Amino acid sequence: MRLSTRLLLLLSLSVLLASGSAFASGFALPEQGAKAVGMGGAFVATADDPSAIYFNPAGMAQQRNAEFLVGGTAITFSNQFTGDPNDPFTSGQSGRYRAHTFVPPNAYFILPIGGNLTAGVGLMTPFGLRTNWQDPWPGRFISRDANVKVLSVEPALAWQSSSGAVAIGVGAEYRRGRIALNRNNGTLNPFTGRIVDVANAYLSSDWDSTWAYNAGILLKGGNWRFGAAYRTDASIDFTGDATFTQIPTGNAQLDAIVKSQLPPNQPISTTINFPSTIQAGIAVTTGNKWDVEFDVSQTTWSRFKDLDVAFATTPAVDLHRPQNWKDTMAYRIGTNKTVSEHWDVRFGAVYDRNPQPTEGVGALLPDSDREGVTFGVGYHKGHFILDATEFALHFKTRSTAGISSDNFNGVYKTDANLISVNVGYRFGK
Repeated sequence: MRLSTRLLLLLSLSVLLASGSAFASGFALPEQGAKAVGMGGAFVATADDPSAIYFNPAGMAQQRNAEFLVGGTAITFSNQFTGDPNDPFTSGQSGRYRAHTFVPPNAYFILPIGGNLTAGVGLMTPFGLRTNWQDPWPGRFISRDANVKVLSVEPALAWQSSSGAVAIGVGAEYRRGRIALNRNNGTLNPFTGRIVDVANAYLSSDWDSTWAYNAGILLKGGNWRFGAAYRTDASIDFTGDATFTQIPTGNAQLDAIVKSQLPPNQPISTTINFPSTIQAGIAVTTGNKWDVEFDVSQTTWSRFKDLDVAFATTPAVDLHRPQNWKDTMAYRIGTNKTVSEHWDVRFGAVYDRNPQPTEGVGALLPDSDREGVTFGVGYHKGHFILDATEFALHFKTRSTAGISSDNFNGVYKTDANLISVNVGYRFGK
């Protein structure tokens, strides 16, 4: 008796496939400031709080008081999988995400210099992912848990003309990331005729880093404003360790064969290509004092064309696999109105296209086009500032259409709820 000759080869390869897909499938996190989120993320032409370091560094120049801002966004996902009734493996199967909340933080500090310059530094989490399926989960042979963390620190500098009509800004982003992934592998038990779990593969990378840069411009005239910002693409070379752990089946003969073919624990390496983003927006203050902004952005996810993975101990299983993501567009509209001396209200909406081809939709990442609405409030009294936003985000139902590259077909339904909060302190008068 022999196991499938590809069983453990696929085990070692597919866990690394997860790491690339996690970053390259539209999991940017633009929720880097509660006021901006309250306006649906349409903030590039407003950029009037310290989160301008992320959204449009030129916006720092219009802020003439030192200010500190800190907060984060609590994100919860719900996902339901329903198997394809025409698929012999997934028919009648279902699954859900394990309940969890992750909170990407942000913090900013700005300091005016003279009459025309403003310097600042920001801490941001521009990318991230958590897909954690609760047991029993029929897709555990593809992915049980994927956890991607990215943390960035960005010093920035902005200048504006004496009239305030023109401002420009630049920033240098030091970006660090880490990947942790977990999945099982199974085979047909020849003694029982049933699929059994035989091994677990766990990948944990080091914290590896790269640099990216952003720049922005802000133009003002009368009651209108125009803003544009560009963040460069970047790549991180990840190194880490792949750990393979046998799962006893209760059959000594089968367990002995699995043990003889299990790959050794070993170092691995891969490179993840992050996209660039360009965003432009126009804002206007209406006659009844509503600030309204509309933004359009493009993200170059097409940089992720291929995934190459190197195994240090068993180079025979090095991987090259096409991915073929596509560039995407997002559209955002937002409003802000000061309703009293101390209170603002905000509304927003967003439509965000996903970059993932249908054959790539799966347990690791069931991405789809997203549409969401936001409601936020701002409170400011004396030196203190509080912003809070509720963001309901709906992912359109996504089917694998019977062409899943993982041979795991079905329909995914996803929704997310995001609560953003920032507190700040403004120095001076």
